[in-house]
Amino acid sequence: MPNPTALRHYLHVTPSFGLGGREMRAVQLIGLAGPAIRHTVVSLCGPLDALERVAAGLRVDGVAGPPPGTAAGLFARLGAMRRYLRALQPDLLLTYNWGAIEWVLGARMAGLRAVVHHEDGFGPDEAQRLLPRRNLFRRAVLRYARAVIVPSRRLEAIARGAWGQPAARVRYLPNGVDLERFRPAPRTARTEVVFGCVGGVRPEKNQVLAVEALARCACRERARLRIVGDGPDLALVQQRAGELGVADRCEFVGAVADTAPEYRELDVFVIPSRTEQMPLALLEAMAGGLPVVGCDVGDVAQMVDPANRAWIVPPLDAAALAAAMDAAASDPAARARLGAANRARAEAEFELATCYGRYLATYADALADR
Repeated sequence: MPNPTALRHYLHVTPSFGLGGREMRAVQLIGLAGPAIRHTVVSLCGPLDALERVAAGLRVDGVAGPPPGTAAGLFARLGAMRRYLRALQPDLLLTYNWGAIEWVLGARMAGLRAVVHHEDGFGPDEAQRLLPRRNLFRRAVLRYARAVIVPSRRLEAIARGAWGQPAARVRYLPNGVDLERFRPAPRTARTEVVFGCVGGVRPEKNQVLAVEALARCACRERARLRIVGDGPDLALVQQRAGELGVADRCEFVGAVADTAPEYRELDVFVIPSRTEQMPLALLEAMAGGLPVVGCDVGDVAQMVDPANRAWIVPPLDAAALAAAMDAAASDPAARARLGAANRARAEAEFELATCYGRYLATYADALADR
């Protein structure tokens, strides 16, 4: 019999627990859940950097790399997952994205019914089109989850369509943002317009497109592109800036421990991604009172204030992105107006405790359904 005085135990299985948006959301949810829950985080690829952001006094254990036996062939992996879950006996299993989806099936084999799966988007391999075999696997496996959480309307439509999930199982739960930590700052007068990208420098984030757009801008001699973050594409982005003759107009900040001050250095937030769903960096920029220039991927156009949507352009189109950047650079009054409207929208729709309270309620429902 379970010990009624024991802490609830949530097991998180995730492809990685580095310093990304999905991981930061999990850290915030762990904090909101409070000391009544203990957590184990299994980072299948190893990184556990985000554990450093968990508030003191909370019980969170990290496992770097897959548990023993779970890196073998499919059937051997599932058997190892079953043994691991039976030994650990978590109250709730939380799985994240394609990289951890097999654990939903492993939980079924272990007799664990309290399972919630999160889907936050796609990597480069599914940026342009979904892979049919993966769709079939998702369709077969996700029926064993009590809920499938998606943060965007586009993912909700995919889950109900391509993945065949019933409406009752799919939960559209938007991400939230800390409105106190990310808030507008007084804009200092300057002679140049500072555009900026914040996030991992990876193929799907496509900062190369921002550099190519800057090179096409009529305003490029009085503009600067500030790229905050690090990643596998950093050298490529720097090389492209040199090839296009705008290296002197680009500033590469690298990874930072706290992104909140970085938004205060910007006049316009740029999101050049080739794939997104509901990017946390965009929410942070909106909370910081910034206007947005970007690509129409995921729910980006739906997230910003309707007045800002004129500056959201088709993806992978450097000319269109450059035109939007020129429009923003030439109209400081519009920048101020749209930045204020985006802040108001963040306050109305994306307040952190409200949004993430819905996540915790979904977890509680899954536990109650056991």
